[in-house]
Amino acid sequence: MKKTVIVLILLVAGVAGYYFAIGSDQATNLLKTQVDSQLNILQQNGFAVENRKKEKTKESFVLHYADPAKINFYLQQHNIDISPEDAQTLKGFKIATELSYQEGVYSAVSADIYPVAFPDAVMQEATPQDRKMMKKILDEKILLAHVDINKIFTAFKGYLKDINTTFESEDPISVVSQGISFDGTLDAGTAAVTSSQNAVKQFDLQTKSGTKFAVRDLRGMHEQKGPTGYDFASDYSIGGVTIYDEKGIGGELTQLAVKTYGKVQGGIATSGLAIGVEDMQITEAQGRRGLKSLSLQTTLENLSVAALDKIAALDGQQDKEAFNTAIKDLISGGITLKVDKLSAQNILDTQSGKMIDGFNSNALFAIAKNADPKALSQDPSALLGLVDAKMHLELSDALYQALQSDPEIAMGLMFLQPVSNNGTTVFDILFKQGVLTVNGKPVL
Repeated sequence: MKKTVIVLILLVAGVAGYYFAIGSDQATNLLKTQVDSQLNILQQNGFAVENRKKEKTKESFVLHYADPAKINFYLQQHNIDISPEDAQTLKGFKIATELSYQEGVYSAVSADIYPVAFPDAVMQEATPQDRKMMKKILDEKILLAHVDINKIFTAFKGYLKDINTTFESEDPISVVSQGISFDGTLDAGTAAVTSSQNAVKQFDLQTKSGTKFAVRDLRGMHEQKGPTGYDFASDYSIGGVTIYDEKGIGGELTQLAVKTYGKVQGGIATSGLAIGVEDMQITEAQGRRGLKSLSLQTTLENLSVAALDKIAALDGQQDKEAFNTAIKDLISGGITLKVDKLSAQNILDTQSGKMIDGFNSNALFAIAKNADPKALSQDPSALLGLVDAKMHLELSDALYQALQSDPEIAMGLMFLQPVSNNGTTVFDILFKQGVLTVNGKPVL
């Protein structure tokens, strides 16, 4: 749905030289001309326009996702990340668009967007019950997005229609969503989305048998920081996520935060990821697990942008030789993964049922330059000589003792000699040129 909304924003926002002062009728005519231009561009890039109807202040049409290869190339040019495989699965998808011109003080163009046909691949795999649910979605316009573009074509805002419905089947599914909204800024010259924000107040999906998925209080932003899709920053937070199956197996996350960024310099990309979780509770068949204050911070360095672009444009199954060449180009500079921090303040001890002090760690993984993925596929053991790694791991003594109560883990710990340091158990692990050492001693 997010990709569909962005595509339609591109469709209706392709005007650079529009000013509200030129008058309503003249402005409407200019907007119609620009929409004609944008539809022509889309038709040249894989979309088909069907059932178009024009009136004085509004019009409607159906946008048909007809040629996935052309559409994929077009979207990549507009920094919309979609793989060739994903593009192919959307073939046959049709979305209706109802445009209104000059509605209210804010909007130059308003659009209601909703699906009128699901992708061919989805329909081919659909059961009779699936088809019944999809018909309900189409008939009742359950998945409807409303978008407004401002009068100087520098910003947009919109929302998804609230949902409160039940899909009848052998295991009825109830869906409730409220407060799903989005807004952002546009480059008036290219119509490219330069930043966006979104929010979800509530989304609940539950079956009669007990399966449940729920998200609440989601807030997010994404900003384009440079000329490529690899220059960006994003920041998302979620108040809570709940997932359970019909047997009560699943878990809950509270106060989840995710930040990512990417930057390019000299044709080389660096990306980073930071994740924080205030509380995590997991229910398994064997019992409960849990932790508090989980933190992860990682960076990935030395990524060739040219190689990434090649990989994005290739189908690895159809052109394995070209795909392997692109992968080789990608890792030839020596990719480095840094885990700057992986820690949990407290962990649930399954034996006592109490929270105990957790762990703290950092690590570095480096792939040697000029590694050949084709050679690795023929001899995977060659990877041992191409990857260097080191890790510093600190476990609370309570956690170390709890791990030793698990027979399988205790067996592995027998080969490692830890160092005690002020209430913590420390492991300094080094893997270099195929040799593994722990706290300076080789491990056989």
